[in-house]
Amino acid sequence: MFGRVGSIGGAIVALLVLLAGIGNVYLKKSRANEEYRKEAHALIEKCDCYKANKDYCDWLVEVSHDEAFDHSYKVSYAPRTRFRMQDNSSFDEGAYAAELFEVMIRHAKEDKVDAVVKSLEKVLKEFSEDEPAPEPIPSPSKMSPPGQR
Repeated sequence: MFGRVGSIGGAIVALLVLLAGIGNVYLKKSRANEEYRKEAHALIEKCDCYKANKDYCDWLVEVSHDEAFDHSYKVSYAPRTRFRMQDNSSFDEGAYAAELFEVMIRHAKEDKVDAVVKSLEKVLKEFSEDEPAPEPIPSPSKMSPPGQR
């Protein structure tokens, strides 16, 4: 009789530890979310339109950040051992910044705030030029066959 109660108690403890590990992964995402929100506000402060449209630009960041962040942050975890989780989450900064500005530009166009649209498009263009070009993938004919490297 005590063996059955002990195994149920062990299963409950294991479940609680597992849930705590998953909760930690999402806590990490929440911290990253706030960090990138602050960085997005700092970035938009450098736009030409910011001084004349401070409140509107800050609102644009708030409205656009969550959508861009959720698409760029991938939560992934795997059990490493019986009582530990391995966090394999990833964040694509380039995709985040590009989507953030695209969403802000879309909102500014809908609101017909042309000065903000032009300023954001200028920053997005500068950002796109600064991004390194992806390395070309070699064609199959130039790749050596497996085992002959």
